Amino acid sequence: MFGIILRKAYIDYERQEELLLKCGLDYTIVRPSAFTDGPLSRKYEIGFNGSRNGLKLKISRADIADFMLSQLTSDDYQQKAVSIST
Repeated sequence: MFGIILRKAYIDYERQEELLLKCGLDYTIVRPSAFTDGPLSRKYEIGFNGSRNGLKLKISRADIADFMLSQLTSDDYQQKAVSIST
């Protein structure tokens, strides 16, 4: 069902990433799970894959911002797409 509902959005998402990969700039693509209005915890998982158990698949906007700000002074995820969640 989600495939039908989100098909156009997913195609747009793929096109955006393709353009970014070809642009020649430094980047980090951040793929957060579902946003919440929770507090900053700094207890999030970075770079997990589909085999990771126990994730809530939610993350606070504060934690997303914390991760993104940390990437301004780090090259750990430069030229990469990374998932983050709690």
